[in-house]
Amino acid sequence: MKRLLVFVLIAFLLSGCSLMKVGKVSSSNEGAEDAEVTATNEKGKDEDQKTEANAAVDDSSEKGSMTPAEEFTSFIEGDMSDISVMEYNVQVNLSQAQRESAEDKDQDQAMKDALERAIAGYEQLIVKMEAIEVESDELVKLKQEALDGFSIYQEYLILNRELIDDPSKDEEMIAKNLEYQRAKGTYQSHLEDLADEYGYSFEQ
Repeated sequence: MKRLLVFVLIAFLLSGCSLMKVGKVSSSNEGAEDAEVTATNEKGKDEDQKTEANAAVDDSSEKGSMTPAEEFTSFIEGDMSDISVMEYNVQVNLSQAQRESAEDKDQDQAMKDALERAIAGYEQLIVKMEAIEVESDELVKLKQEALDGFSIYQEYLILNRELIDDPSKDEEMIAKNLEYQRAKGTYQSHLEDLADEYGYSFEQ
């Protein structure tokens, strides 16, 4: 059980991720507590950013008529901002459930229930992500990289749940963790390249 608790809490893909023009994009390598502070501090900023992104959408008769820079802004500050909040909430709930399960008489079942909720949460993230429409090749690629990350992390959570009853899943779960870290690195590297291209920057 101790190994399970150690491995579940890895850095998540999008939470804490926010773009500002020649400003900042917070790294999603933050822990859950840092992400909570970031999310709270950036709520007001997100409103301004979403207004700017929505204005870009309103000025275009259809998404395909947007410039690459406008589409990138709309995708990151609109679509992905909403999804990052969803992911953050799933992660916070899972972290809280982990702490509470330690006090539960049936710790294994409590942890299974928490993981089931997190798995369902990532299923909702995947569905919402798939529904986002993008036109440019670079955003199609970035969207797919995010989907890959969500899917791999969901598989990782499933292995966490199975590990509770089957310790032989340990090595498979560790391998899935490494696969997720690679997918997350690919997504973040691509995002950094696009952010730099369109005049945005990361603040670590």
